[in-house]
Amino acid sequence: MEILLEGTGLTVKGNCLIQELQPLVKSLLELVESDRSSVQLDLAEVAAIDTAGVQLFAACRQSALAKGKTFGISSMSGTVREALEITGLKMMFE
Repeated sequence: MEILLEGTGLTVKGNCLIQELQPLVKSLLELVESDRSSVQLDLAEVAAIDTAGVQLFAACRQSALAKGKTFGISSMSGTVREALEITGLKMMFE
């Protein structure tokens, strides 16, 4: 997995699978705890995602909103879109 911190947020490339999530957890926590008013994710190049990845994004969204920040996914791969549809969480991220 590759994680890039950019001006608008994080770009994630590769797999968001439970065995690979620890670096992403750390990056998302730092982003939520930062002085930024918004948390934006670009997931267009995510090749695979499991329920742990979906749960991580849902928890990050909740944490950001609790801190008064906006949260959004600027783009997502078909794999991410399908996972969010299957879990019933797609509307949460639109």
